[in-house]
Amino acid sequence: MRRQAVKYALRGVLIALAVAGSATMARAIWETTALDAARATGETRASLVAEAISNAIGQNEHFPLVMALDPDVQAALANPGDPVLAGFLNRKLEMITAASSPAALYVMKRDGTTLSSSNWNSEDSFVGQNYSFRSYFTEAMATGKGSYFGIGATTGRAGYFVSRAVGANPVLGVAIAKIEFYDLEATWERSSEHIMVADSSGIVFLASLPDWKYRTFEPLDEIAVTRIEQTRQFAGRAIEALELEQRGAGPDHIWIAGLPENRTYLRQTAAIPELGWTVLQLSDLQGVADAGRDGMVIGGTGAALLVAILFYLAQRQHSYRTERRAREELEIRVAERTSELSEANAMLHQEVEERRRAEQELRATQHDLVQAGKLAALGQMSAAIAHEINQPLTAMRTYIATTRIFAPLGDPQPVLDNLDKVDGLAQRMGRITSHLKSFARKEGMGAPELVSVDWAILRAVDLAEVQARALDVAFDVDILPTWTMGNEVRLEQVILNLVRNALDAVAETEMPCVRIAVVQEAGLVRISVRDNGPGFTPEVLETLFDPFVTTKPSGAGLGLGLTISSEIVRDFGGTISARNHPQGGAELTVELKSEAAPAIKEGVRTNA
Repeated sequence: MRRQAVKYALRGVLIALAVAGSATMARAIWETTALDAARATGETRASLVAEAISNAIGQNEHFPLVMALDPDVQAALANPGDPVLAGFLNRKLEMITAASSPAALYVMKRDGTTLSSSNWNSEDSFVGQNYSFRSYFTEAMATGKGSYFGIGATTGRAGYFVSRAVGANPVLGVAIAKIEFYDLEATWERSSEHIMVADSSGIVFLASLPDWKYRTFEPLDEIAVTRIEQTRQFAGRAIEALELEQRGAGPDHIWIAGLPENRTYLRQTAAIPELGWTVLQLSDLQGVADAGRDGMVIGGTGAALLVAILFYLAQRQHSYRTERRAREELEIRVAERTSELSEANAMLHQEVEERRRAEQELRATQHDLVQAGKLAALGQMSAAIAHEINQPLTAMRTYIATTRIFAPLGDPQPVLDNLDKVDGLAQRMGRITSHLKSFARKEGMGAPELVSVDWAILRAVDLAEVQARALDVAFDVDILPTWTMGNEVRLEQVILNLVRNALDAVAETEMPCVRIAVVQEAGLVRISVRDNGPGFTPEVLETLFDPFVTTKPSGAGLGLGLTISSEIVRDFGGTISARNHPQGGAELTVELKSEAAPAIKEGVRTNA
């Protein structure tokens, strides 16, 4: 019994040692990992702050050079007594500052007095103030350029000043841009970050906490103090040392006044070498301590659970064998069900494919029907078109014959007149044949495109003009430039069908007239074709757009024109309707969605 008790006690001691060792090791690992992560994050953040400051300066340091080269700045400094030039420069600098990021832009005369400034119209205006004591002025006058960070003598706001000399031999004055960093500091404060920026003397001039500003890490020497007092860099503020303590294992583990007393912070720096500034990033190490504590708890708990896990695994092995048998049975049932679903899916795919083929065949048939409608319309107009072309041909032969008579007489004017007439007739024939070729072209069933409605109407009217003159029908066209989505030739076919139906309706009407109008309202383009014929009967109106419905005599048409037109308009996402106009005659209306005109129209539209 005692031996068994010793065995259990020894086992308990071993378990306790394993738990303690695991907790200690885990704490060391967690702390090291957390410290490395904090160090990497701090280095990255310090570098980002340094880059942000460099970028803020880089975005604005070109302004003094641009101002120094500006003719208005040079003219104002060359004539410092001219209030007009100074006033104009004031407003110009104000506009530049409003449109960009510098806090202020101003120009100083040779004696250091400000001549013009972007804040000329504010209470703390720089105009008339003398800043000859500032180093950025003396450096620019001596070397051509200068830079300086300090508190503004007039505004009391700190900023970085960049300067350039204006003119040479002699120097007319100095152009200055002031850059402020208050937005950066506000961002650091809102983000609860601990950031400081110190100059080459170790004086903190930017900080996330106001109490850190204008303090130093080390006491200043007399030369630095004298320089600061002469240039009034910090507006007479006393530069005091920051209260700082080293805590923890390394010299970069510190505490600074203004932070919680019970915390330690990791100090990291990033240099801005071109300015001589240093960014200091303080990372709270409380997370490292918390990570060590968490690691100790996790390590100890993990070791304590290890024994329980071993017992659990033994039980789990038994359960696993039972589950494996059940899973095998389930896989068999799933395989059987999957086979059934695969067969059903294959049948469904076959049915979908058959429906897709049927739809393609239907669309191809519809497309062929549209093309047949166009060719049928051309066939019905062929006699009138042939007559229309024959007349210019006859006239051309007459002009050519008279030209042969005039040519030997030595008088070129009649010859040139005849040639101009022949050219006009040729253009007329070209216009007719061009419309015929465009209209007869077989269009593909591509994606909709932007279509000029008024242009399609003019082309359709041009094609129907021959038939209209033969019937002595007057066209009344009232259209305006509008655009929709569709296909230009198909829209032209719809309008031509409506116009030709109207021409047929007024063939036996006294003073026949066909009116075509376009109205754009409420996002729609409304195209109406109205005639002064006999109109529709109620029976025809109910079935007007059905196939093979026609009011024409037998042999004059198949009754497919309006059916084809209805399908085309529906493809465009529009509607077509018919009615008897209250003033007599029939009126058919097409409504399409209105689109904005293209910014640049390709080609030049003509009514040729």
